[in-house]
Order: sequence, then C-alpha cells, then structure tokens
Amino acid sequence: MKIADVSEKIYSGQIISRVEAKEEVGDEVFEERKVLVPKAITEGRVTHANLGTVKLKKAVDSDRLTSEGDIVLKLSTPYDAAYIEKDDEGLVVPSFCSVIRGVHAGKVDVKFITAYLNTEYVREILKSKVAGTTMPMIKLSDVKDLEVPNVPLVKQQSLGEAYSLSCQKQDVLREMLDNEQALINGLILNAVKEAQ
Repeated sequence: MKIADVSEKIYSGQIISRVEAKEEVGDEVFEERKVLVPKAITEGRVTHANLGTVKLKKAVDSDRLTSEGDIVLKLSTPYDAAYIEKDDEGLVVPSFCSVIRGVHAGKVDVKFITAYLNTEYVREILKSKVAGTTMPMIKLSDVKDLEVPNVPLVKQQSLGEAYSLSCQKQDVLREMLDNEQALINGLILNAVKEAQ
C-alpha cells in the first residue's frame, strides 16, 4: 500500500510569487496571510514563531491552505513532515512543500503516517530519489509512491498518539531551554552593567 492509496489528495503548495502583492508595481493588497515556510516545520509540528507573512493580491486556492488533519511535507532536505492541528488551519502552503490530505482513518492513522514520514528510514529513501541532482527537491510522484508499512491500525493509533505527545514535550523542553538562555543572558548583562 502506498501513500497515494490511503489519502484523497496529494499536491504541491502555492507558488507565492503568483499571488503575492508587489506594492512597487502597484498591486492592490487583497489580504495578508501567514505562510508555512519550511523552517516552521519541525519535529512533526508547526512552530508558529517561525511562520512567515505574505500580502496577497488575490485569494489562494483553498487546496493550498492548511486544514486540520493534513500532513505537510517539505519537498527539500531534511524532508520534515508536520501534522496540521486546529491551531494550524488557514496557513498558505508554499511550493517547497506538499500537502497530504484526506488520509483514510479506517486504513491508517494520520499521526502515525506523520511519525513514519519523520523517520530516518523514510528520509534516506527520499534522499536516494534525488541523489546526483543539483536541486535536491523530491517530486510529488516520490511522495505518492512511498510505501506505508503494514502495521495494524490499533498499533498505528497508539504509536501516532505517543509520537504526538512526544512532539508536544519536545516543544515544552525547547521553550524551557530558550527561557533558561534568556535568563542567564539577562544575569550576565546585569552584572556587566553593575561593573561599569
């Protein structure tokens, strides 16, 4: 069974230059939207602090906006995938990413598929598809042809949930590390100011 067999649609994101309002050429701004830039996809989740913003001259096709339950996969290395949660809806998916939509819940667990796509095993498979090319971007056909492991659905659901919880813990730990760094930097700067 392949990814294409367990999902309704797999397609690439929006080419931003086609919808971006360029004020220097007189484009009128239709709306401003958050963009799911590749660096905002980490550890199976969307990092909202890293989202970009784009001013649009026209509406983006709804297929190229994130919906809850989607998987967004970077088409360039390191080929990270993110599960789209309710908070992540309505983001513009750029052309550097693909959207896997409508994963059939009766066949596979969408969080398990996200976890599977984030394994080194799958990354190595995808790297082999672009070996020797100057622009290491995988094609949609490479995504569609990825084999889905034959793991029982109940086990997939349990592993998918465990992966999701692990991603949440990693987010909290990263935030704690950032706060720790900011705290120590503040203490050092205060000591420097007092010494002057």
